[in-house]
Amino acid sequence: MHSTTLHLIGFSVLALSCSTAQLAQAATAPEQAEAWRAQHRTIDLHQHINCTTQHLTRAVRIMDRVGIGVAVNLSGGSVTRGTNAASEFERNKRLTDTLFPGRFVHYMNLDYSGWDEPDFSERAAKQIDEGHRLGAAGFKEYKRLGLYQKDGAGRLIKIDDPKLDAMWKRCGELNMPVSIHVADPRAFWLPYDETNERWKELKDHKSWWFGDTNKFPPRMELLEALDRVIARHPKTTFVCVHFGNNAEELEWVDAALDRHPNMMADLAARIPEIGRHDPEKVRRLFTKHQDRIFFATDFQVYDRLILGSSGNEPPPSDDDAAEFFAKEWRWLETNDRNFPHMTPIQGDWTISGIGLPAPVLRKIYFDNARKLLARSLPAPVLKAARVDSDFKLDGDVNKRAWQSAGPVALEYESRTSVARAELATTVRALWSDKFLYLAYECPFTALTVFDPVQQTERFGLWERDVVEAFIASDPNNARRYTEYEVSPTNERLDVKIPEKDFAWSSGFESATRVDEKAKRWTVEMRIPLSELGANKPSAGTRWRINLYRCDYANNAFLAFNPALTGTFHTPERFGILEFR
Repeated sequence: MHSTTLHLIGFSVLALSCSTAQLAQAATAPEQAEAWRAQHRTIDLHQHINCTTQHLTRAVRIMDRVGIGVAVNLSGGSVTRGTNAASEFERNKRLTDTLFPGRFVHYMNLDYSGWDEPDFSERAAKQIDEGHRLGAAGFKEYKRLGLYQKDGAGRLIKIDDPKLDAMWKRCGELNMPVSIHVADPRAFWLPYDETNERWKELKDHKSWWFGDTNKFPPRMELLEALDRVIARHPKTTFVCVHFGNNAEELEWVDAALDRHPNMMADLAARIPEIGRHDPEKVRRLFTKHQDRIFFATDFQVYDRLILGSSGNEPPPSDDDAAEFFAKEWRWLETNDRNFPHMTPIQGDWTISGIGLPAPVLRKIYFDNARKLLARSLPAPVLKAARVDSDFKLDGDVNKRAWQSAGPVALEYESRTSVARAELATTVRALWSDKFLYLAYECPFTALTVFDPVQQTERFGLWERDVVEAFIASDPNNARRYTEYEVSPTNERLDVKIPEKDFAWSSGFESATRVDEKAKRWTVEMRIPLSELGANKPSAGTRWRINLYRCDYANNAFLAFNPALTGTFHTPERFGILEFR
């Protein structure tokens, strides 16, 4: 039973029309990436959205158009409450979860009120605790440290001030990644006149110019302070935004990533700068650090759109936003040379694409973010399509009945949420008046099964290759559920949890096929609805479900939604089964 044998699981949020391995064989990198975006799989790790109905609606409209599935809003607000009022973070999260569930996750921001009080360090750490309790996916610190934020005596608060150490440490203890912005491009420290290559931007943003040495520290001093913070807190993950906060010096970013395993980098608003470098050099850097780079844009929706940066030019349109994202894809996916970059106000130059291979694109577009945000991403939904008549099971998952059922993928490991694209396993669901049907399609390299095969129910079936489904029909009590397992040899197991009632029989049926040539095994199973709950479902009913696959030859334990523990039996991490 799973209580004595640890089970590891992974994560998949959105449906695939075919497995990732099949896509890789059938498509070029740009074609494959376009298919991912068409199914809203890309995660943008760096957006700023004003949380009003109007602005959220516009943001989602553009996200749908360009293929962004989940946006990380770094401007979630502080968790400080007024008298009998919800905090800014609570208001923002409640509105987005109500209007557009599953499309946004939010980072919290720190309230620096009371900085000069002796207990500020403790209170800052408590803000992190509260943000975690309220569902903050991470913590965002703006470039105000070292440049704008001041203490009561008017002195700039330093990035590596010891008062902040308890806060950075607490972020690590709670597995809350930190997205941090320090410093800015070199031009922001150069003369404030027409000779500055960023003059278009700076003349509209005088507060972004830091060349006055009487007011601001040198740029490298800020970067060195951040480096000390990252070194002091090795258990905290720091996503250094704007490509390590130093996109103009790739050698520096490369060396910093080498020094600090807990340092990551996002691309937000810095492709115009990275794109000026030798594309072969950039490609090598991205390939080397492919597990630690995130797709991010600094896309912003307020009363006007901001596409990486802006000034006093006419506000961009939705069409301009679509072009902005198209150039992001073009730079990452193609080897096109010397084309205009996506944010003209940032400088009058061209960029050249780096043509990343599909496996690297996949990590940058979503795998790395899914690992980083596994705790906070919305629960995935498996939609069961209605069928009018029941059918016999023979293990053929290509029969016509299954074509109406959209697939989901099991392709992520459990404790780490590391992608196992080569073993991506698709699952479909159907339902009739009598049964819930599930179909699994499993690529394999070698099968691990019991020998001899038993025709009766085998205890410990999970100790060999198997697919599983855990189903809780009572949305108010996910800890009471039923479990179903089928092996490649069609050995079966069903049990009630938490009773561990192995004597119980649901009467569920299954059929399997093993294709040694194609290296694929398939399962059809059907479970009597009468055994799943007191009330039969109707269209729109939602139950809790998790789906799993164990592949021992590859030490892979895949799942629909990660438990983030050592056992599959973590009902608070179940996804959603929706009857269509």
